[in-house]
Amino acid sequence: MPQPISRRRVLTGMAAMTVAAAVSPTLAAPAHAATTAQPLPLPPLRIPKSDLDIEQQSDEKIQWLQDAKLGMFIHWGVYSGTAKGEWYMENAAVPPETYRKYFTDATGEQFTASTYKPADWAQLAKDMGAKYTVLTTRHHDGFALWPSAHPNAFHAGQAPMQRDLIGEYVTAVRAAGLKVGLYYSPMSWRYPGYYDVTGTNCLPNKWGYTTDPAHKENARIMKNEVYQQVKELMTQYGKIDDIYWDGGWLGQRGSDADAAFFWEPGKLRDSTNQWPVDAAYSETDSATGRPLGVMGLVRKHQPDIVVNPRSGWMGDYLSEEGGSIPSGPMRTGRLVEKNFTICGTWGYKAGAPVMSFGTIMNILVNSWVRNMTVLLNVGPDRTGVIPADQAAAVRRVGSFLSTCGQAVYGTRGGPWEPMDGRYGFTYKDNTFYVHLLPGYSGTGFTTPSIGDAQVTRVFDVATGADLSYSTGSDGTVTISGINRTRIPEDSVVGVTLDRSVQPANIAAGKTATASSEETSKGNTPRRRPSTAPPRRAGAPATATRDSG
Repeated sequence: MPQPISRRRVLTGMAAMTVAAAVSPTLAAPAHAATTAQPLPLPPLRIPKSDLDIEQQSDEKIQWLQDAKLGMFIHWGVYSGTAKGEWYMENAAVPPETYRKYFTDATGEQFTASTYKPADWAQLAKDMGAKYTVLTTRHHDGFALWPSAHPNAFHAGQAPMQRDLIGEYVTAVRAAGLKVGLYYSPMSWRYPGYYDVTGTNCLPNKWGYTTDPAHKENARIMKNEVYQQVKELMTQYGKIDDIYWDGGWLGQRGSDADAAFFWEPGKLRDSTNQWPVDAAYSETDSATGRPLGVMGLVRKHQPDIVVNPRSGWMGDYLSEEGGSIPSGPMRTGRLVEKNFTICGTWGYKAGAPVMSFGTIMNILVNSWVRNMTVLLNVGPDRTGVIPADQAAAVRRVGSFLSTCGQAVYGTRGGPWEPMDGRYGFTYKDNTFYVHLLPGYSGTGFTTPSIGDAQVTRVFDVATGADLSYSTGSDGTVTISGINRTRIPEDSVVGVTLDRSVQPANIAAGKTATASSEETSKGNTPRRRPSTAPPRRAGAPATATRDSG
């Protein structure tokens, strides 16, 4: 994947604003910003790019995800019956025929979905403050939560369950007014060919599979199943807003882009590919008659959908996965989704401790001030119930957002860079918000310079009460009397100005300019089009792995 646009190439006055960000934790000796008014930095533009003959979605089509700021991730499947996490089949080297018994046999470890009420999930997502949900339609064990027509599929439409769990989920989420997201993993531990797609070089695996020429055809059948199931998900459930691809890499080695030669994730497939998809599971491009690749199939039926980069195609947004606390500069010039689980594993694991509220908030706030959206994961048990301790934790997040959501929803990170562990900023319209983290001490704060902009109000976001402030000759704003005990995880102060924070340049009091223009495709550069060819299938690209 191409490197993101460097902030240094488009920001003005960055050095001065770095000095300005060195804010004192107390009012006794505030560290002032620059001695002269400097322009606030202008974030780099997001410029949609093309890869494998597919262009990234425009700003208009990704805006809902950037505005949402929070979604609920749900890992659920046959592994929930084992109560040992979503990687149990591979970790314990369970043969496919044995693993199937967790679906078919009436034991205390059977995946039953007996109390599955997706409307309750949707309500919990709303209680959490989420604007979208993403459910694992199929994980690496290859089990599909809906009836699939591929003859080799392992799915919920089979006995004894005989249900369409995805249909029920989509209906409930849509009825709750949330955006509908689907997770899908093309890899499947059920196929020896997954580790030996050529039949000539079997990769290491837990099941003891060794090189076998028959594995090449086995891998082709696996690919057929993927194309059939992606087509089902894109055509049977109405509008789908988001796909979270996962597991695109082969033999759990290398990157997802390294495996593009096999999956063919772009717009079209190559008619000479060694693993052709049967016509019964394929679709063709109406303009050329050529067979569609995975993303060609997706975009044909869901033209507005946004996807992550884990299919081998570059994706419309980037992912940062795991429970680490985001640090460093804002993620500007791109859309980035942080995803993490609060329950140790992604899928249900009996007795796993739930992440503390303080840690959850630390991840969330440090993401939001860096311009990121967050996908927070829960893991329901084998019956479909999200454990009470997980539900209680996410409801606390919802309580915070019901109080301070104006400083989160629809905002962007900035206009200044955050200070790791201490504070950060978000903004929307004519108000910027100061987020004071537990690592910041004191009840006062001095902002960087706002130039010649005028402050019209400073207030405690949690209560709406006005706060005392003074403005310095250098354009800084010193705020006092901030309550740090009410919400110690994130004490939020709002500062309203007499002009918009962005895209107006509040320091100069004029509209900002950049080397760009708005088109129907989103931000595009005013420069000569590149003559470089699109990346070929299998060409190197950066991708992150989701341990879930």
